[in-house]
Amino acid sequence: MDFTYPSTAGAEELRLLKPISITRHFLKFRIEKFSRTATPSYTAVSYTWGIGEASELIYLNGQTFHVRLNLWSCLYYLGQVTNHAGWTHLWVDAICIDQSNDDERDAQVRRMDKTYGNAECVSVWLGLPKLEVPDQIVFPRHRLPTKTLEVDAFDWCDHVGDLANRSYWSRFWVVQEFLLGKNVMLYCGNAGMRWDDFRDILYNEAGVSGYIPEFGAPGHATNSVVASYRALPLVRGRHVDKHPEYLQPFHDLIINHHRSECQDPRDRVFALLGLVTPRERDFLERFFPDYSMSEEHVRIIALAHVMQYPASTSFGEVTPDSDELFLGLGVTSRWERRSLLRRARLEEFDYLGYENTDEALSALTWSTIGCQRGSESDEEDDDRRDGTNTIYTIPGRLCLVVGCIFLLATAIQTIGRFAIF
Repeated sequence: MDFTYPSTAGAEELRLLKPISITRHFLKFRIEKFSRTATPSYTAVSYTWGIGEASELIYLNGQTFHVRLNLWSCLYYLGQVTNHAGWTHLWVDAICIDQSNDDERDAQVRRMDKTYGNAECVSVWLGLPKLEVPDQIVFPRHRLPTKTLEVDAFDWCDHVGDLANRSYWSRFWVVQEFLLGKNVMLYCGNAGMRWDDFRDILYNEAGVSGYIPEFGAPGHATNSVVASYRALPLVRGRHVDKHPEYLQPFHDLIINHHRSECQDPRDRVFALLGLVTPRERDFLERFFPDYSMSEEHVRIIALAHVMQYPASTSFGEVTPDSDELFLGLGVTSRWERRSLLRRARLEEFDYLGYENTDEALSALTWSTIGCQRGSESDEEDDDRRDGTNTIYTIPGRLCLVVGCIFLLATAIQTIGRFAIF
């Protein structure tokens, strides 16, 4: 029988997992709901969701629950260290939040910074160690996927290049998960390491040193070095003496993390809310997070915020050429950038004046008609400036010339007929 959530977890509540039995064949947990003010010691797990089907089974309160392979491996190893790690429970978003309940997702995501900030420890799961296999060994085509891999005396120094470039470091959610935790432990298979020890190994490998006060600042490392180690910007941004002073303007966060990735495009905005300065966050939380909102509406409201919020306007005008901003929102198409900007700039859309999502979406819906009426002439003007209108491209000019010649020939032929008569 599959597990079903008996009730909704409110914003001030938290579900936690208690390991009951952890073996290679069965992972059994008790899942309970607690008030956020009375939780037992827990670790908040930070990991990569991955792709593919949830093909593996675990047991929650005796009932089956499907998870992806990467999470199964994570739970197997973290479930074994519970008794001597300083915490008794685990918080895992894919399990402790009912992902089919939008209201619960909204409420829990709104408190995600508290979930990670109040945890006894944030456990970063980097996956299993890389299996070194001689070239002459060939595995069967249909062999079962590897779920566990123990390595005696795992050497983090030998594997730091691989670990620092795993997909984990490119996730949008990892930004606040890694930065807001009071204590952070990294795990690779059955091996664990404190984040600051990993930082020292990574610094040595990359040839950099020293804390960079402003997160995302260039510091002593060149762009090429930072690009060679995905983990470097986050590891350098976290510092024991600065926790939890990582709050920044929304505009800066979107740009600083424009290379990060996520499965749900809306999370490009939602995942950064916990790192936004308090006053600005109050404005954004009138609308976000809201998983019933479309990707387009999330992007329009985010753009309107950047263009209208007083602290953001000092960054200059937003145009289709604002690459890092639009890449941060997941928009690459120039046409789509113009379309989003056109709607975010409408006089009818008073972003600062709305109290909630319903008011903003209603205004966007009614303003769409007016926006569409003016879009054709606006697009022609934009295309003319960009050199993308068919009339102003080389093929367009050729078509124009051929058309003129045809009209001229037709006119001469007509005149000739009248001359005969």
